[in-house]
Amino acid sequence: MSEPTDPNSRETRGPTHAERCRTLAATARSGTLCTIARDPAGFPYGSLVAVTTDATGRPILLLSQLAEHTQNLSQREEASLLLTAPPEPGRSPLELGRVTLFGPCRRVEGPEREEARRIYLSAQPEAAQYVDFKDFAFYRLEPIALRYVGGFGRMSWVSIDAYRAASPDTLAPSAE
Repeated sequence: MSEPTDPNSRETRGPTHAERCRTLAATARSGTLCTIARDPAGFPYGSLVAVTTDATGRPILLLSQLAEHTQNLSQREEASLLLTAPPEPGRSPLELGRVTLFGPCRRVEGPEREEARRIYLSAQPEAAQYVDFKDFAFYRLEPIALRYVGGFGRMSWVSIDAYRAASPDTLAPSAE
């Protein structure tokens, strides 16, 4: 088959679900962290958290030891994090993209803490007011599975390998 001669007839491909997940994760500044509750034991506990991601797409959180979700993580590290596209006037939130990342969520210790701090504060500068309080610590969710929903009828499980290999859309923050 020959190449088309008309440059306007070139086919373009849209982003893969893995690329859409990486873009959602790279641009999200808040999400819903779900942990396994201590009380009532075993039930999902969801809470709003501020978030950013590192260069490999792993979410970084700054959590207070006083928060219920942090106390839950001290007992069980299994967690999920729901990230959604920003709301759009006149559109149902169910039409927008979202990704849930599943995996262990652990405190960031040692030399990695300073890198987590730098990354987090570059995305969440207002956290500079409390980042050094004794009851706050950085946590990182290590994704092992991802579920992408791009609106009605567009969904898939995204492999962790595809997610890690994908690049976020660098133009997404300027899309408006």
